[in-house]
Amino acid sequence: MISIKKYSNLPFNMDEILRYMGCATENDDALNIAKECLKMCEDVLTYSVCFDEFPISFCDNDVVFPFAKVTSLSLLKHLKDYEKAVIFAGTVGIGLDRFIMKYSRISPSHALAFQAIGAERIEALCDAFCDDLKSQKNETSMRFSPGYGDFPLQFQTEIFKVLDCNKRLGISLNSALLMSPSKSVTAIIGVK
Repeated sequence: MISIKKYSNLPFNMDEILRYMGCATENDDALNIAKECLKMCEDVLTYSVCFDEFPISFCDNDVVFPFAKVTSLSLLKHLKDYEKAVIFAGTVGIGLDRFIMKYSRISPSHALAFQAIGAERIEALCDAFCDDLKSQKNETSMRFSPGYGDFPLQFQTEIFKVLDCNKRLGISLNSALLMSPSKSVTAIIGVK
């Protein structure tokens, strides 16, 4: 059964935001822009995940789910010790995309900061979900997303179908396999 989990007040990691902005050292200008952008977007961020658990099996180089199979030695290696997997999709919402679009025209440095905030926020959401899952299961693998190694990005279409991401989270997938909102993720976690 597909579940939805919402989060709020996930702590920000300014060092990660600055790293995503490309700041190798302390940079007061970048820090000030990042802080300004955080204040602007804090109220538009939403943190939502939908997920379900599925049995998995293996056949030759394929990982077999009840709804699809995929040929991927990387995913096979990643899940080989598990008989079940949690498949999830997560997003921080469309509000951040609006800031990125607006500021890409009027202030590229602010647009960069919003991009960095989005990257840090989606990672924080995925980490929070994975931590919750770890507390409920005996063992979990690291998350593994389509596009990692030889795991085809096209498998996202199967994830979108089985989780009904558009209806449940408002995430869409275009023909180039890009998600909207852009700060969204799909992934698989082996569980015991």
